Amino acid sequence: MNNLSKLKSIFFSALMLSLFFFCFGQSAHAQDIIGKTITGIKGITKTVAEINANSKIYDEANKGKIFPLRPELETPDLLPGFDNESRLFGKWPLDSTNLGNTASRINGVTQTIHSNFMATDFSTAAGGWPPDNNGDVGSTQVFIAQNYRLKVYAKPSVIGAAVTTPNGTSTALLGSPALDVSQNAFFRTAFTGVTTTDPHVRFDRLTSRWFVISMSTNEATNNYLLFAVSSGATITGTASFTFFRIQLSSFPVGNADIGNFLDYPTLGVDANSLYLGSNIFTGAGAFSHSSAYVVDKSDMIAGTLTITPFSAINMSTPQGVHNDDVAATEGYIIGSFNSTRLGFRRVTYPGGVTTLSATTTTIVINTIASPILQPAAGSSGNLDASNSRLLAAMIMKNKITGVSTLWTAHTIQVNTSGVGSTTGGRNGCRWYEFQNLAGTPTMLQSGTLFNDATANPRGFWFPSIAMSGQGHAILASSSASAVDRINIVIAGRYRTSALGDLEDSTYATSTGSDYNPFNGAAFVNRWGDYSQVGVDPNDNMTMWAFHQYCNSTNSYGVRAIQLKAPPPAAAIALGTIGCGTGPVVGTRTTAVTLNGTSTNNSEFYDPGTGYANRLAVTTTGAGVSISNIVFVNPTQITFNVVWPTTLNGTTQTLTITNPDLQAVTTTYTLPTGCILVPLDLISFTGKGIDKRVQLDWTTENEVNSDYIGLEKSTDKYTFSEIARFNSIGLSGGNYQHFDNNPADLNYYRLKQVDVSGAFKYSNIVTVRFNEKIGFSVYPNPASTSLTLEYAATFKNGMINIIDAAGKRVLSKKVVELNKTILNVSSLQSGVYVVEINNEKGEKLQQKIVIEKK
Repeated sequence: MNNLSKLKSIFFSALMLSLFFFCFGQSAHAQDIIGKTITGIKGITKTVAEINANSKIYDEANKGKIFPLRPELETPDLLPGFDNESRLFGKWPLDSTNLGNTASRINGVTQTIHSNFMATDFSTAAGGWPPDNNGDVGSTQVFIAQNYRLKVYAKPSVIGAAVTTPNGTSTALLGSPALDVSQNAFFRTAFTGVTTTDPHVRFDRLTSRWFVISMSTNEATNNYLLFAVSSGATITGTASFTFFRIQLSSFPVGNADIGNFLDYPTLGVDANSLYLGSNIFTGAGAFSHSSAYVVDKSDMIAGTLTITPFSAINMSTPQGVHNDDVAATEGYIIGSFNSTRLGFRRVTYPGGVTTLSATTTTIVINTIASPILQPAAGSSGNLDASNSRLLAAMIMKNKITGVSTLWTAHTIQVNTSGVGSTTGGRNGCRWYEFQNLAGTPTMLQSGTLFNDATANPRGFWFPSIAMSGQGHAILASSSASAVDRINIVIAGRYRTSALGDLEDSTYATSTGSDYNPFNGAAFVNRWGDYSQVGVDPNDNMTMWAFHQYCNSTNSYGVRAIQLKAPPPAAAIALGTIGCGTGPVVGTRTTAVTLNGTSTNNSEFYDPGTGYANRLAVTTTGAGVSISNIVFVNPTQITFNVVWPTTLNGTTQTLTITNPDLQAVTTTYTLPTGCILVPLDLISFTGKGIDKRVQLDWTTENEVNSDYIGLEKSTDKYTFSEIARFNSIGLSGGNYQHFDNNPADLNYYRLKQVDVSGAFKYSNIVTVRFNEKIGFSVYPNPASTSLTLEYAATFKNGMINIIDAAGKRVLSKKVVELNKTILNVSSLQSGVYVVEINNEKGEKLQQKIVIEKK
């Protein structure tokens, strides 16, 4: 069979399999599970000063002790799959030249490593094994969580000096942490005598709080889930944490967790809740099931724990999905299901009741296989690679496309083509991006970081991945081989990279040390069990990876690695800008479109409302100012320049600063010899009266005014003149006109024309008659965005765009009252139908044309 025939055969098999799984996932529509919520658990608040004092006592009492943990309780890795041969791909979508199989490349990286420091290591007071390392980035600090140590440092800027420590053979830790406490002491400040493990931390951008979870190990069964929430974004001695705990025995009667042991908690936070997953074992260490827990975020901040447990959710090692979208209305749990599928559950809140989707939706993925124990130079016993559990699931909205997707990754065994295989002989990092989360989730793309060497292949394991608001992604993992020691690798992809591909990767560390802490015995050289990548909540573009490596002989070190986004696009000089208008005596205002040139994905960026840092444009020139900055696309922005006429003819410098404070400059010249359009419009209004529209406007300063044209449109795109008015007089005055033939939806504007021929337009006035059926889509044709205006009755409905073949190519929930802006830059040129419907079954459609320039 030739390659083309083979590719067609694989595609056909994959299509049939996808249809089967779609039907499988949709066949059960049982009633969603209404949670049994536990309320009223009061928190205990302690200041950071109290926590520090307690940690000093604990550290002194446990100085020099090592706390190796029991072997990780492992879940069964894979349930039986279906027709695995149909999903033997290294990436998705397939590449027609190599069926999607790409080897890892070790040269560069998409986002540049800036700060890179070691935060904790095994030699830290009361060190634990393994580190279970993770961390997150906040608005002012970074928080590193590791077994037996929690540390917080000031967050460095990407435009300042890099904050670094030696990344080879070294035990040098970054100094001056804002918080440096034992994990046990942290929770023992509130709960005396508790012993903890498996910490997890997330920063919530929406409330500016740190959330920390853990589990207790004092009990053989019915252990505790532990929680802490900070009093604010910046952790200082006067700040505080409020602590909570709940024991499995306190769960509602009938909950399958009762009498068992909770292990490996995971954490995600969104606008409404905290989402936790866990694996549940019997007291004898046998796997029982996996469970999920939903915690009310606002109650927790207010000082009370409100938790809804859902046991036996039919997936392995469920991950609570992190999501910083303020508009999120539902939460998600994702985990392993079998060798060709992942499991997905949805959390909703109908009537304020926490509810879990009735069944596990399955998402088809490329075939996976259990990882092998990882060889590493200097280790007589291979390293623990755990199993194919997912790590650190996260949703991010791509602010360029407007689409939210879910990212996650795990370790699998692969062959020399990156395909999951039980005889592959090497570990690789499989990563995923899932789409259509509010409907039936599907895999948009996936890829594999691996090495294709036939002898002593380098392995990659314990990965985590996240995407920035720009659509760029970063993956961090451990890497080693029989001839290579254990280091940290950073790989990445641009928004514009081919689907399924990673760009070049790079090492973040360069150790020369051997790792053999237990001489290959007892704990099989424990490693992991978490890692995490976060996105800066201030700029939505800088990323941080938190991962471990062998920093010195028989030791691990946990590093915080800051990754700087590509710089702004190179701004093209504006030349002499337009004359504009003179709204204030002695000043001029003009609208400017600034274009840029992108090199290696350099681009302008603005994350939108809700972020501390936004795209900024500033200028030189006394009295010159910039206003109304609008991000159009990564190589174009618009804004207004206001300047005193005394500077006419002078050349000034613009500085365009991205949210991460990287900046570019360009020049422009203020114009001379401009003819002023003198008419000033004071007001322009319109209203429907019976079956006609009354339009009123007031002017002043009509010096040299020729006429005023009243223009009308029904689509807000094409206007035509319906009346013309000569000047009332030099001082202006009041005008009125009646439109006796209005449509259901009408747009009006004024064209004010000077005797010189210069003109300017007024604001647009909208008058709608039929609120029920009002629906307008513009511009038409469109290129990158569409604006939809509709009646209030369509709020909470759905907007769909349907192509000429009748396929739905874009969907969005209606969350705004009367207007929604859709990003359609991903659509190809052609004719489409825009459809809006509501909960009452009302549906409206309008045909539009997409034209790519």
